[in-house]
Amino acid sequence: MHTVDLLVVGRGQNVVDTAITYIDGLGYRVLGTTLDEEALDILDREQVRFLVIGGGVETESRKTLTAKADERGTTAVAAKRDGRDVEQYLADEVVPVLQR
Repeated sequence: MHTVDLLVVGRGQNVVDTAITYIDGLGYRVLGTTLDEEALDILDREQVRFLVIGGGVETESRKTLTAKADERGTTAVAAKRDGRDVEQYLADEVVPVLQR
């Protein structure tokens, strides 16, 4: 059983906070951080179902986070908002996956 439905990692605290508020409001268990070390710690201690890595996260960090997610059986995706605001991206791309 997953203890966290979604872990959001981004570089902008406002973006992370917006994602947390939106997903939490839908009743999902969500955590978020702007720090790689904190994200890696969460992946180590929790059973995370889905990891979203924001577009501003650097390539090396993205690789490290994705490798840890793979190791832990977590699905990881690189966010591609394509001009959409955070809530619209989540509604279009993330929520349908969480509903499965």
